Amino acid sequence: MKYDLLIKSGRVIDKSLGLDKQMDVGIKGDKIAEVGEGLNVQDAKQVLAANGFIVTPGLIDFHAHAFIEARELGLETDQTCFSSGVTTMVDAGSTGAANFEGFKEFMLEKSKVRLLTFLHISTIGIADRLVGECTYLPYLNPERTAEMAKKYPKLILGIKVRQQKEVVGENGLEPLKLAKKAARLAGDLPVMVHVTNPPYSLNKILELLDPGDIVSHFLHGRGMGILNEDYRIFPWVYEAKKKGIIFDVAHGRNHLNFRVARIALQEGFLPDTISSDLTRIGKMGVVKNLLHCLTKFLNLGMDLASVLACATNHPARLLKLEDQIGTLKKGADADLAILALETGDFIYEDSDGNKMAGQYCLSPRYTISQGQVVWSYK
Repeated sequence: MKYDLLIKSGRVIDKSLGLDKQMDVGIKGDKIAEVGEGLNVQDAKQVLAANGFIVTPGLIDFHAHAFIEARELGLETDQTCFSSGVTTMVDAGSTGAANFEGFKEFMLEKSKVRLLTFLHISTIGIADRLVGECTYLPYLNPERTAEMAKKYPKLILGIKVRQQKEVVGENGLEPLKLAKKAARLAGDLPVMVHVTNPPYSLNKILELLDPGDIVSHFLHGRGMGILNEDYRIFPWVYEAKKKGIIFDVAHGRNHLNFRVARIALQEGFLPDTISSDLTRIGKMGVVKNLLHCLTKFLNLGMDLASVLACATNHPARLLKLEDQIGTLKKGADADLAILALETGDFIYEDSDGNKMAGQYCLSPRYTISQGQVVWSYK
């Protein structure tokens, strides 16, 4: 047979291919075989009707957590991801050089969802959320961090650091400087920096970053951020993006404020990636899952294709996997999310308790990973 699985008559949205129209997707083995109109059901072993649904590349959660305190999201990772259309998840620094191999043994080698990671500059990662991991500089070892990153180049894609007052204590920008050193030693990897409630103006952090580095949680409403006293975006924030610095939402329990997000979108400052920063607590609270986060930006005014690109094409490019994931091009991995776009009256909440009325809700229908249906709504 020409196809093992044929997804028929869905609204195929893939900004990397310029697609937003009713089409069919043929899958052979674990690869995309063809995307086109009128593909023959007689050529397929299995047909999945997608009439009225959105068909998009499998979602990529560019910033979430599978091993904070050796348990977040832990054993819930696969089910949480697949039930929300996520086929690839990037762990944002749950572990460092001292405990990464435990993460690798217990999670990375056993998960069904594709798991990649940023390695924390603190050798213990986020082993205890009650203690700032960057308050004790001896844990921040660039040489040891770089050595571990070079040992596992297909798993470790960058270096993570949290530049938050409560996390760095009296150490100011030193953790970021050490993270940048580790990234250089590891072969010029990108650095992902957490910027909620920073110890200095965000401008001081941006000055230390290079093109390809990632500013995580840039739409928070806590401490010195992207907005000036007149609630306009600072000019140097635009300059940083023009320079090539990446801006990632990373919603989380504390990092998305609707007012900040609305101003950014109104000024044309769109996120490069929309991610969840998901943990078990966030899953039970305002974050829920990546699809719920994407829905918020749809209701904030972003168009559907751009929202989906922030969780497919864009993160795939940043991960240097754009020919493998985040796309429906022929020969790419057969990872897909089939979604419903519902309309009605919905209420959404940000990390600061602010409510927003919305008319759209994205909900999952099927998740396909490596050519196999791994989750279905019925």
